[in-house]
Amino acid sequence: MKHMKDIILATAFLASCLCLFWLTGNRTPWVLRDNGKEDGITAYLGDVPVQNYNRMGFTGARIAYAKKADAWLVGTDRGELLLFDRQGRQRWKRSLGSGRLVSLTVSPEGDTAYVGESSADGFYYALSVRTGDIRYRYKGADLIGTDPSNRSFPAAVHIAVDGEENQYVNFYRFLIDSAGNRSYTGRMVSLDKSGRQRWAFPEQEAIDSWINWCDVSPAGERVVLATSAYDFRPEMKYKDTLYFLDKKTGRLLDSVFIEPVPPFDNTVMRCSPNFGADGKHLAGMASDGRAFYLDDTGKVLWGRFLSKPAKVDGSWLNASGRDGYILPEGVFFTTINTFNRENWQLPTPVTHPSDNSLFAFSPEGRFLYQVRAGGTMAALAFAQGVAAVAIGRNVRTRDYKVHGAQILRLRDGKVLASFTTEGPCEAVGISADGRQMAAVEAPALTPEGRILGAYRLHLWNW
Repeated sequence: MKHMKDIILATAFLASCLCLFWLTGNRTPWVLRDNGKEDGITAYLGDVPVQNYNRMGFTGARIAYAKKADAWLVGTDRGELLLFDRQGRQRWKRSLGSGRLVSLTVSPEGDTAYVGESSADGFYYALSVRTGDIRYRYKGADLIGTDPSNRSFPAAVHIAVDGEENQYVNFYRFLIDSAGNRSYTGRMVSLDKSGRQRWAFPEQEAIDSWINWCDVSPAGERVVLATSAYDFRPEMKYKDTLYFLDKKTGRLLDSVFIEPVPPFDNTVMRCSPNFGADGKHLAGMASDGRAFYLDDTGKVLWGRFLSKPAKVDGSWLNASGRDGYILPEGVFFTTINTFNRENWQLPTPVTHPSDNSLFAFSPEGRFLYQVRAGGTMAALAFAQGVAAVAIGRNVRTRDYKVHGAQILRLRDGKVLASFTTEGPCEAVGISADGRQMAAVEAPALTPEGRILGAYRLHLWNW
């Protein structure tokens, strides 16, 4: 009798799962929620540690639209890469390595996903978009070393891909000593379509600076490497701000040192510069609040102070600069939260009027407009004359109602659509037709002890 009851219960459970699958078409329908046209579709991405709302480093994610599959790639802090279709159905999931995923992009053909992790091994992967199968991997620890005892882990922090599917990858790790001083170790490597190493820069040694960003010219023969060392020391060998390399050989063509401005000791570029479509110009944004329009040798053609540091109550404040893009509609730059120069974790008495903003200029340097969000523009993606913007935390105002995402029209900055989330949005993507936006929300612990949101993917049609 007991055996018969077990069979009946198992049969009933299987039938309920099959019924849910038939109704939703999803392989794991119990994690998918369709909130209707206004709120879109939500898929839970798993449990992650809930970070403090004011913490500098925060829960992250990566999103890339795969045009050939008409689907969304999502990389998580759990070390998982997933593919969702535009209805929110999960096609596959792969657990990669032991660390969090920190970079993600797709090949021009749209059939290969390139993803980097931060771990003791620091693996970089190429996977099939269709199946999720690993095509090859590259071990960052073999390039720049690793020190697990001090949690100095290599990471493939940024990836650029050219039209021939050659990849340019920045590997980086750092170490903080007992006195709080940072030491940096970084190198760029170029791989061909099959995963064979073409060259490394520098060829025989590591860069003693943070190298968070790189980009490759879509129409020229150059790749740019940006440095971002906050602890700038006289004995450093690689002091220049930008290094321009021959993308075929890795040979150094030009390097440029951009003079710092008070109260900063170094000009830091974390998420730029980026080439325009002509391959002859770049847009770069420095953390000190300066925007630059440069030629492909690094010569500054014009610059603007978008967030000038100001001294208030004895402390230097500014809205840190981050992104720079050249698009058909103009040249675009972003700033994030207002920070205290002496200690970024300390609160500021006021917010900078240029914080959390997107600025637009003409290629000649004429100001077009500013769009200010209530929280950090944590990520941007572009398609069909619009920008998708993930809006995350404002650690100064702690206005939790600003979290979500927006669609901005690039020619005039008009907000075309807005969507809200409970927790801050930390990643965003937009489909090639510009009609669907994807975003990842992260959970956060507020200073009042309340947990906001969860780790989940949102899909919105507009």
